[in-house]
Amino acid sequence: MSDFYAVGKSVARVDAFAKVTGEALYSADVILPGMLYGMAKRSPHPHARIVRIDTRQAEALPGVRAVITAKDVSDILVGLRLRDVPILAREEVRFVGEKVAAVAAVDEETAREAVKLIDVEYGELPAVIHVEEAMKEGSILVHENLHTYSGLPAPAKGTNIFFHDTFSKGDTAKGFAEADLVFEHTFTTPIVHQGYMETHAALVDVSPDGSVTVWSSNKVPFRVRSMMAEIIGAPITRVRVIPSFVGGDFGGKGMVFDEPLCYYLALKSRRPVKMVMSREEEFLAGSPRHPSIIRLKAGVTKSGELVAWEAKAVFDSGAYAAYKPQVGLGGTKKLAGTYRIPHVRIDLPWNRSWT
Repeated sequence: MSDFYAVGKSVARVDAFAKVTGEALYSADVILPGMLYGMAKRSPHPHARIVRIDTRQAEALPGVRAVITAKDVSDILVGLRLRDVPILAREEVRFVGEKVAAVAAVDEETAREAVKLIDVEYGELPAVIHVEEAMKEGSILVHENLHTYSGLPAPAKGTNIFFHDTFSKGDTAKGFAEADLVFEHTFTTPIVHQGYMETHAALVDVSPDGSVTVWSSNKVPFRVRSMMAEIIGAPITRVRVIPSFVGGDFGGKGMVFDEPLCYYLALKSRRPVKMVMSREEEFLAGSPRHPSIIRLKAGVTKSGELVAWEAKAVFDSGAYAAYKPQVGLGGTKKLAGTYRIPHVRIDLPWNRSWT
């Protein structure tokens, strides 16, 4: 063991000293000269038409430097595997907590008051809440123009199923016929927020020459850079992302959240803008684990051999897909485990519902 510097020994974490002394810099810790504080106005409805947004009172509040709505930002749709998320909601909202406007002010208290002063008139629309209801033919469509979105091959028209993957080998009917015993079970998993200690935070500074610097609580800075460049329509060389410590992730910090809003607020105010999500906002509009309904059918012999396996896993994407198909692509490969099973069929649809 003496030949190893780590195996069998107590080794200090590389970042331990910085964390225990408070020297570790998180995105929310960064303060720039003249920096403003941003906050978002969010929808109280699961599904509604945006009739009118009146920002005049918010704009008149002393200390407010910028107020933006969908008309002030690019109409590009954001997402890693399916581009379907607007920077700010246009025409309608699709979940409780969706962003419809944003403000930048000299301090958090002023920003919070300005958000309250934004008057949004909604026309409530029917919502489908349960994933199995959303799958039925004739169900209310979360996105009527799903088939026009980019990022996945040919999303279907007239459905809430935005991604459907299958895998099969052998003949499962034959396998179950040969089995001595057949077991069928249905399992459900709830939506679960990761509960990381650090909430999402972003800070954006736009230089006079148009170059952009981003601080982001995100584990993939190069992805943030490429997504931001695409969103603002700039060469990737004009976007700089400064990685900071991440206070917990667990799958929740893999794409942009408020970085685009910070950019547009900074552009309008000509000041750096920072946004830090509250814990309530995290629960409303974070990136939690997807709820699911998983049905499994296993055929086994008396000697304990698995000879047939069928699995159908229905995942609830909520209102938007964004990153979720990435999980599905791996799911079809894992639902049969690591066993040698001659007859297998995996069915994995991803569906939308309002939340």
